[in-house]
Amino acid sequence: MAYSARRASSIRRSIFLENDGTLTEEQLHRRELHKFIFSVVKIAILLIIWAICTVYIILTPPHKSEEIIVPVPPNEKQAIKIDEDPLGDSVSVVLKGNIDLIATMHSKYARDNPSAIEVAIELFNDKSNESSWISRVWKVYVAEADSTELNTVKKRFKLDDDLKRAFVSDLMIDKGMLIRAWSNPDTTLQLTLLSHHTEPLGMSVKIDANPFNESLSVWLGLLLLIMLYVLIGFDITDRTFAALMAATSGIGVLCILDDRPSLQEIVQWIDMETLMLLFGMMIMVSIVSETGAFDYLTVFAYQLSKGHIWRLLFYLYMFTGVLSAFLDNVTIVLLMVPVTIRLCEMLAINTLVVLICVAIFSNIGGTLTPVGDPPNVIIVSNSFIHQSGINFGNFVLHVFPGVLVAMLLGFVLIYYMTRDKLKDTGDQLLRSIAALEKQAENSKDTQYSHTIHRHIEVLRERLEMEKTQQPKSEEHFEETLKHLKEHQRIKDMPLLIKCCIALGIAVFLFLLSSIPGLKGIMLSWSAILAALLLLILANRSDVDSILERVEWSTLVFFAALFVFMESLVVMGLIDCINDITTDIIMGVDEDSQMVVSILLVLWFSALSSAFVDNIPITTLMLKLVIKLGTNKSLGLSLHPLIWSLVYGACFGGNGTLIGASANVVTCGIAKQHGYDINFRHFLYIGFPVMIFTVIIATIYLLIAHCLFTWH
Repeated sequence: MAYSARRASSIRRSIFLENDGTLTEEQLHRRELHKFIFSVVKIAILLIIWAICTVYIILTPPHKSEEIIVPVPPNEKQAIKIDEDPLGDSVSVVLKGNIDLIATMHSKYARDNPSAIEVAIELFNDKSNESSWISRVWKVYVAEADSTELNTVKKRFKLDDDLKRAFVSDLMIDKGMLIRAWSNPDTTLQLTLLSHHTEPLGMSVKIDANPFNESLSVWLGLLLLIMLYVLIGFDITDRTFAALMAATSGIGVLCILDDRPSLQEIVQWIDMETLMLLFGMMIMVSIVSETGAFDYLTVFAYQLSKGHIWRLLFYLYMFTGVLSAFLDNVTIVLLMVPVTIRLCEMLAINTLVVLICVAIFSNIGGTLTPVGDPPNVIIVSNSFIHQSGINFGNFVLHVFPGVLVAMLLGFVLIYYMTRDKLKDTGDQLLRSIAALEKQAENSKDTQYSHTIHRHIEVLRERLEMEKTQQPKSEEHFEETLKHLKEHQRIKDMPLLIKCCIALGIAVFLFLLSSIPGLKGIMLSWSAILAALLLLILANRSDVDSILERVEWSTLVFFAALFVFMESLVVMGLIDCINDITTDIIMGVDEDSQMVVSILLVLWFSALSSAFVDNIPITTLMLKLVIKLGTNKSLGLSLHPLIWSLVYGACFGGNGTLIGASANVVTCGIAKQHGYDINFRHFLYIGFPVMIFTVIIATIYLLIAHCLFTWH
């Protein structure tokens, strides 16, 4: 599995190139020169970024403000003097204690919690014993009495024009340093805490009177985000390496801004729930692949079709979609693509078209459950989303209608788009044979070269057959079925039974996580426990061979992406995007705000996911959706926005070859078998299907949540 992903990544970087066989020697020489220049420029730019980040990370210690432990008695204001005068337009405050994190960050969920600490910045006159200026109050909600967890919250208080008028108009220079003096020497700036809790509390307080420039940090964050999208979208480098570079650059920028996070903070940024869920599912599917179950089910689908090509394709696409709903769709295409290629070659139908459609339906089917597609894993594994009431059961319930209609009508659209292309494979076969011959010449592995030559002979026989007949249909049914049954069968029935038991336990635990009273059962632990059960039942001594097939590069990609996105949060970019989106939504009538929100989230995530991998898009959009859904001034329900993001990210991945990981893996495996799926091939089928299915999702969401208010 890991090998296939590496092959897919290398193939992905060549999808925009022409076929070498059609170029002259001069054109090939010019191409090699361009590639060399491009490679030198890329390495030079990455080295500069690396050098800057390295210098600042080495020279900048973790940012530490002085920590003060403050007793906070009930209904009594506590004041902390801010010794350092602010030179900018904001003051940063960090509180740590027995804090209700969800209620504090999203006050919409604090209606039933009256226990709050009012935090504010005041300009206090010592002589008159009065405050001449008070900032907006920040409410920090206290957790339940039996909670022992200490949480940290952060707030940046804006210093408005009224306060700035209390400063001397000019900055004075004292020993080379800029300082700011007050017009009234009796005034001081102080932080106040007023508790409405019934019991005395203790809070750890950190005050930074001169935090980094937020405007500069937003622009730097935007620049880093564009860099990541360019590296991934134009396939300049491997996406895992791109994410690692982006995460390191994000930490480097925070060092430049003198706000370097500690190693403990960076580790906390990584969503272990998501990584555990993916890891558990990858282990289970790698063992299932050894049983031959997928090959057998494909033969079963052909037997049901009675030799009718389109009936067979309907079963194949639906089968791929349903499997992708309950297992990771990237792993499903790793297993299904080789089987599909063999099936297409046996039936003499256009392999490229069928492979593209298999990838498309894996993305549509993967939308159905929290474990089917990586974007869904990211969404449901988020702790806030889990606490908001979204679980395996209601996720499937809300997403199922749109996915069902999209799969059925999507098949109808594909039928009309590709019905005249199934038999047009002669040119493609010639290109496939030429590509395989080139692979055989360059291969140093004798066994692998022998396998390629056997495959070439099969393709040549198929090419001769297609000169005299149409694609095989019902008249060749018995012959083809017999051949398939001889070569595609269950390899290990006892292991298959054990796999079914473990997968059944996994699905059962997924469903149990929907029960509110069972708080300990999470999707991540369900997958890990089911994977451990399967390893016990399989009684394998060579666990290393199973671990080798885990997509470690995908897990590292996720971890790096989480760190990068959290660094953007610290820089203030997510808040800035949220403010712009909120202004757009508030600019329409209150009755239309839900409609506009659904359309914005759905179509922005879909179109973005089409041209950039949908995983970083989901990570970015999820933070935005949570802020929109918890904004009191908007009054939007969170759940419809989550369903909009699910449909947009998953359906949008069908737009182009680089939109979803399943597409890239399909292309890589196809290339190994001599079938070159390029960007244009996928765009021709995938983009219309993406637009069509997103329209279906739009209609469904507007009917369900705007007309009938299902939420």
